[in-house]
Amino acid sequence: MENLIKFLEEKITDKMPVEGIVDVFEQMCSTPLEEDMVLFETGIFTAFSKEPFFQISLVRQFSNDDEEFYQIHVDILYEPTAENKIFSEATWDEDLNGNIFDYIRKSDVLAYAKNHKYIEVKTYMDET
Repeated sequence: MENLIKFLEEKITDKMPVEGIVDVFEQMCSTPLEEDMVLFETGIFTAFSKEPFFQISLVRQFSNDDEEFYQIHVDILYEPTAENKIFSEATWDEDLNGNIFDYIRKSDVLAYAKNHKYIEVKTYMDET
């Protein structure tokens, strides 16, 4: 697991295009794990501070040994605006008929993100 986080931290550079971040996350997901799932989530959240951020989250979830889950996150943070507050979703790869990364690349939120500067990218792992 630590090697997956290290991979992300080494490959995702400061201010790289959002499409590149998605590409790196997809590469990390190609490393086989048992029973993993991918989540694409967007919305305005206050996860890292008291101030809200508009967030695009890429999450890979897989089982730990205690019937819970590890989650590897890449969160792309933007200033919340009237324009991005319309984006709010949580889509699991298992809920789609096709590839989740194709879905992400074709999404309206990624089209928005390509044309706006993000504040920062956070990469971390947690447990449910």
